[in-house]
Amino acid sequence: MSQGGYRAESYPWGQVKRENRAERLKERVQEKDLGALWALLRYHQQLQGKRSARTLTAYKASSKAYLTWAFGRAPALVLQPNSDTGTEYLRHLEARGLSPSSVNAHRAAVVALYRAFRWTMATDADPYRDTRGVRDPTSRSEKREPYPVADLKRLLAAGNPSERAMLLLMGMCGLRISEAAALRWEDVDLAAGVLTVHKGKGDKKARVVVPPQVVEGLGALGSSSGLVLGWKDPVTLRRHLKALCVRTGVRYAGREVHGLRHTAGTLMYARTKNLRAVAQHLRHSQLDTAAIYAEMDDSEVRGAFEGITL
Repeated sequence: MSQGGYRAESYPWGQVKRENRAERLKERVQEKDLGALWALLRYHQQLQGKRSARTLTAYKASSKAYLTWAFGRAPALVLQPNSDTGTEYLRHLEARGLSPSSVNAHRAAVVALYRAFRWTMATDADPYRDTRGVRDPTSRSEKREPYPVADLKRLLAAGNPSERAMLLLMGMCGLRISEAAALRWEDVDLAAGVLTVHKGKGDKKARVVVPPQVVEGLGALGSSSGLVLGWKDPVTLRRHLKALCVRTGVRYAGREVHGLRHTAGTLMYARTKNLRAVAQHLRHSQLDTAAIYAEMDDSEVRGAFEGITL
């Protein structure tokens, strides 16, 4: 196979014969070819039918950061890490001031990188096999802050029809930002009060109930073809929400776009006290994932103090 004409990040790993994979990887490591090594990780992930575009983007930055660190210490560490390499890299990330969740995200990318390396049979290294992720002292509920209903109302009042539809789809239907951006009118049945979201490869689909408030908001758009919101890039949705927050004085930091999905989960649990209903509405595969919304509900604690005079 000739490498001529290929950019490093387009290195054609899919064309490398099985018996040549190890040698090609060793060559790329010897040349410190970060682009080709990232291309291997990307190809291996896609070969397994895994990971969203957003995750791949994160993996790209994290894998290159690790490789740069390893090459800087000793190039041999890349394919022959010692028993302390995994732990030392985690401590390096912590020393940079990264949060536990960010450190663990970097760790996940490096785990995937070595899985791709082992696929080539150039190494059997698994530096994180006995290295646990970093424990985050912050509780799950504190990390998943929703927008209070009062803030959601302020945002809705200030938005244009498309912005209001965006807020309702994520803040009441619980759509993820990528799902809201990709939603098309043919997937929306306003008369039945349901919509269909497409998830990942294999055209997996999920049915989402559309509350009356959302039906009304979508109806105000007055369209019946193409993208519902008209913004294909999730970055555009994020920019609109951030601008709305600035304009209305609603806090964005610590909530960001995903906070709207947490608003949907919080509202559902507050009304139903039913974790299965929350899991169904947010399309969680595990009931435990929805349990966070029970942790966030303090209504019973507040009610216990009502009527007490001190």
